[in-house]
Amino acid sequence: MALTDSDIKLMAPPDREKLIGDGQGLYLRVYPSGRKTWLFRSRIGGVWRTRHLGEWPTVLVPAARVKAAQLAGTELPENVTFGDLLDEHLTRQILPRYRVTKNAVVYAARGKQWLGSTLLHKLTAKMLTDRLWEYAQKAPVAANRCLAHWRLALDYAVERGLVNTNVLARTTARVVGGEEKSREVVLSDDEIRALWADTHAHAPLLRFILLTGLRISEAQHARYTHVDGDVLQIPENKSDRPHWVHITALAREQIGGAQQHLFDQRSNTAVQSRLRNTAKARWTPHDLRRTFATRVAGLGVAPHIVEKLLNHTLGGVLATYNRHDYAAERIAATEAWSTEIKRIVNV
Repeated sequence: MALTDSDIKLMAPPDREKLIGDGQGLYLRVYPSGRKTWLFRSRIGGVWRTRHLGEWPTVLVPAARVKAAQLAGTELPENVTFGDLLDEHLTRQILPRYRVTKNAVVYAARGKQWLGSTLLHKLTAKMLTDRLWEYAQKAPVAANRCLAHWRLALDYAVERGLVNTNVLARTTARVVGGEEKSREVVLSDDEIRALWADTHAHAPLLRFILLTGLRISEAQHARYTHVDGDVLQIPENKSDRPHWVHITALAREQIGGAQQHLFDQRSNTAVQSRLRNTAKARWTPHDLRRTFATRVAGLGVAPHIVEKLLNHTLGGVLATYNRHDYAAERIAATEAWSTEIKRIVNV
């Protein structure tokens, strides 16, 4: 029934409280006293939610419909789709808080492509895990990361009051991409010698990573303006903690005639593809970081110094009370590792 202000004015008080619908979630509540109020009602998970929009005639029919339309278009939980959620979660929670967001953008896009138009309260674990299982047939690790991203988005939806439960709360990687095996690859002396003999354009970047322990993204985005003498400042990194590394003479040789960026801006994927497909290497760029940590520790460097070299947070009491930078120890460790590499490659 479409209400008009004239109809409402002529309504006689009912014997008991009465709700009259106008459509799109808008209702007029009429009391035996003659009082009339506007309500906006929505139901999610079998639970009705009511919002008061004001009293008639202070709020007339046209104004009440405008308010209801605004709620139905932007706030009504039962109208929110999975795509709406992924967009909001990305915009409010991911992009403002993290420097590296490329993967999160991809996982949100996957969800929007596959199930973006599905209403959030109608979404089921089976819908989501079926899609993730298909994704895992080609990219199991990416499917697991996608699961984690969607689970966080649905946790956010629960906190926002958009749904009552997270349908992925109990879902593990076992039913989508499978269990991941942690990598334990550490380069051998022969592999380090092969890397130093490599003449490909990617080789200086990879050698620099091995010498400094940086992540490949940190090294690729490093700018010449961040080099201060023998120190490279890393203001942008995965952990969002400022970091610096000591540049030894051997590490400086890898930089060459850098102008703006220390290395070319080819994507991480291109570097990894070349290693896997052309060079047939058993290791990845991140294995160079593991090799750095393992081999530096093998030179007798204390574990907490290795953690600082990797820009990891110290654990336990050290994390709370120890704010020392260990600059001298970090420089000495990096120089010792550079000397060891020279011995290995005989330069």
